[in-house]
Amino acid sequence: MSGVVFRLMATIEFRGVGAAYGPRTLFAGLDLVLAPGDVAGLSGPNGAGKSTLLAAAAGEPAAEMDGEIVLSPPDATVGLLEQEVERRDETVAEFVARRTGVAGALAEMDACAEAMADCAGSADDAAADAYSAALERWLALGGADLDERLPKVAADLGLDDAVLGLPMTALSGGQAARANLAVILLAGHDVLLLDEPTNDLDHDGLARLEGFIAAERRPMFIVSHDREFLSRTITRMVELDAAQRQITVFDGGYDAFLAERELRRRRAREEYEEYEGAVGKLRDRLQTQKTWLDKGTRNAMRAHGGKNPEKDKHIRHRAGQRS
Repeated sequence: MSGVVFRLMATIEFRGVGAAYGPRTLFAGLDLVLAPGDVAGLSGPNGAGKSTLLAAAAGEPAAEMDGEIVLSPPDATVGLLEQEVERRDETVAEFVARRTGVAGALAEMDACAEAMADCAGSADDAAADAYSAALERWLALGGADLDERLPKVAADLGLDDAVLGLPMTALSGGQAARANLAVILLAGHDVLLLDEPTNDLDHDGLARLEGFIAAERRPMFIVSHDREFLSRTITRMVELDAAQRQITVFDGGYDAFLAERELRRRRAREEYEEYEGAVGKLRDRLQTQKTWLDKGTRNAMRAHGGKNPEKDKHIRHRAGQRS
């Protein structure tokens, strides 16, 4: 029986969320609810704020944030599972324990146990409550039987027991990608944030990842440049527009997103062309009026011996005032 404790299914809500680095705005006004069964894709060019948004959702904001990110229930856990560029000096098993949050939860639980021991005999309810909360978190993240589940999942991914004891620095790129996939498959978080999960995965690994996403009910937010992967997995799309500094939510899968985006862009082009046409007509009208005015002035000057009648009228008016 699995030791992962799933409580009430979680929901994550973004209320008017925006991000900026000093005077530079990345995006603003994100309103989005990810409920059980929702798989949202996140699209945008490099530097648009994709990683910034995921980090903020995980409670690790790296920029100045506006708005609110609300979890329900409030104690729901959010796991940001991203590809690490630099590998640490740790075994594969230690890597999985750290990335799933189990290692951190265990360290917190041990610290609370030590605090309880220091308070032995003094009936410190706060220490007991802290330990209880740490224990619940460790259980929820799957710590109770991670050592049992890891070998099976790893073997299914082509990583045998011997590999689990190897340092991450000794793995090939493909093996490291499968270790990252093992983290995703074993994670007990209530909300999953996946940053480029398909990197370096072979066909079998990709199929396993897609099967996992299809079977899951936990809300997910996925950043990926793999369009085919997105078309097979997501239920809605969030696009960060770096040029306009805005964010748009598209309901439906990836193909629906592409169709809706193209429709919006075509409408925007048509509106711009209509605007340019109206401006052009106004310019032509103004030029025509100016031409008529200039022509009328020249005709009047010829009729008055080359003098501007308006200017002559003004001179006569001033002369009358002096007299």
